[in-house]
Amino acid sequence: MEVDFAFLADAAEVANGKLHLVGGAFDTIWTQQVPLRYPKLSLALRLLFSAAELDRTHKIEIRIRHEDGKIIVSPIGGDLSISKNPNLPKGWRQGFLTVMNFSDLTFPAFGDYSFELVVDNRNDKSIPLRIAQA
Repeated sequence: MEVDFAFLADAAEVANGKLHLVGGAFDTIWTQQVPLRYPKLSLALRLLFSAAELDRTHKIEIRIRHEDGKIIVSPIGGDLSISKNPNLPKGWRQGFLTVMNFSDLTFPAFGDYSFELVVDNRNDKSIPLRIAQA
C-alpha cells in the first residue's frame, strides 16, 4: 500500500470517484489565542493498493498528535477491505479515495501537530499542521 496523497482542507468530499474540496493543502492555521476550537477540518487521502493487497483486511487509523507527543483526540479508524476491480488493467494499482471529516477539533497550544496515518500498525504518512500566533 502506498499513500498517493494526503492533505488537510477546510472542507472535502468524495463524489462519483472525484475529490471535491475547499481551501486545501495548507499546513498552518493562524490564530490570536489558544486553545483554538476549529469548527471543521477535512483530511483527504488516496491510497494505492497492489493486487496482493486487495481482498484482505487492513487496519487504518488516524492519530492527531501535538509536538510534545500527546494525542489530542482518540485515534480514529477501523478495518478496510478493498475488493479487486476486474476492469482494471493487469498490474494496475487500485486507488482508494476517501475523506475524514473532523468537527470542533481543539488545539490546546501553539505549536506543531501531525495527523498520522497508521496502516497495519505502520506509520505511513504524517501530515503536519502548525498552530501559529497571528
